[in-house]
Amino acid sequence: MSRLEIEWPDEGAERVRAAKGRLVLAGAALRAMSFEERLAAVARVLGDWTAADSPWRRELAATLTTETPFAAGTISEGLESALRAWHPERLIACARRELASTLDGRGPTLVPFEWTTVVSGGAIPMPTILSGLLPLVLGSPVLLRETSKDGVTARLLARSLETRDERLARGFESLSFGANDRAAFDAALTAPCVVATGSDETIASISRRLPPRQRFVAYGHRFSIVILGPELVGDPVGVREAAEGIALDVARWDQSGCLSPVVVYLLAIEADLAERIASEISQALSALAVSMPRGEIAPEIRARIANERSQARMRSASGRGLLFEGSDHTVVLEADARSRPAPLHRFLRLMPVASLEALSVALGPFSGHLSNIALAGLPGAVSADGEIYRNLALLGVSRFTKPGLMQTPPVDWPHDGLPLFTPLARFTDFAKSDSIPR
Repeated sequence: MSRLEIEWPDEGAERVRAAKGRLVLAGAALRAMSFEERLAAVARVLGDWTAADSPWRRELAATLTTETPFAAGTISEGLESALRAWHPERLIACARRELASTLDGRGPTLVPFEWTTVVSGGAIPMPTILSGLLPLVLGSPVLLRETSKDGVTARLLARSLETRDERLARGFESLSFGANDRAAFDAALTAPCVVATGSDETIASISRRLPPRQRFVAYGHRFSIVILGPELVGDPVGVREAAEGIALDVARWDQSGCLSPVVVYLLAIEADLAERIASEISQALSALAVSMPRGEIAPEIRARIANERSQARMRSASGRGLLFEGSDHTVVLEADARSRPAPLHRFLRLMPVASLEALSVALGPFSGHLSNIALAGLPGAVSADGEIYRNLALLGVSRFTKPGLMQTPPVDWPHDGLPLFTPLARFTDFAKSDSIPR
């Protein structure tokens, strides 16, 4: 007799509804904790992940090596550098700063959402960790839908919560269901607060399914760039440091996140220096390939890289740019700042711009999609009073840094220009009798 297998059509949705029921019950215990108690407990969990010899970070690195296309060295270095840059005391200070008027009784009262759904995205673990922890600080239980590219991080996070505080642990659940499981998605999107990370198409799709009454915190498609300026002329040490920093930023997570640089703009830099910068970046990427080799890439990505290399090779042969090819990277020095495809996976373009005006024209189409910008060789560029800073900030840039630090922001950086906690919070106020109009 053949085996009879029955697939329950709403199995994913049933799991979501069951998780919601547990989370709503767990929310009472979570909200019974004071804000400071929840904040301290979450900070301890974060500290467990960021400690010098964190067993959670070590286990995550080992598991991701077998579950994702990244190479082991790239994973270990990426986790070490990023999580070691997250300091629990900065998380605590950020929460107190953003909610200061609520905490001291001068402002409105925090009213946690009954539960929060987090739709994680991408293959880099740090956003999953942070987005899973933040609502807990505010007293809102979390249902986290695992990204299809990383089914590991959320489950380890759940275990780390269990070791620290049972109330936090009961207030966090992670589930996996396919992107085409509409019933499960619809059930998950009934949460009064929804947080999502993904492509612009994913964000738009979720937004269309949510009524206006629901809170929707969206982190869509972004990318990062580097701007190098004329103060690098006559500064070989500065050129080498910038090139090595850029190479490290490209190699980390194989250039797959919103903090990864895809273009280096060369502001008022002559051709000879531009060629040297491109060459040194290529050499630095070759050196990194020993300890941080590029991971596996899909055939269609290989074809895309081969096509862009072929076109760059033809332009180089006709005197319009230069191509530097490595075993697992590509550096193209273009002759102009025309927008071209970005295959990623350690494929970097360098583009010359003659002036700040030309730079503004080149970046104009990307307004609202720029995440981080690394700057070097620009006088006073990272000063809040600098002209370059002011002009670039108007394009929606969330963070300015220097080459080598793009992938390691502090825990409280304003992702997509948003504060850390208040977008996830809900408040109410009570009008005092002396302030009510008569």
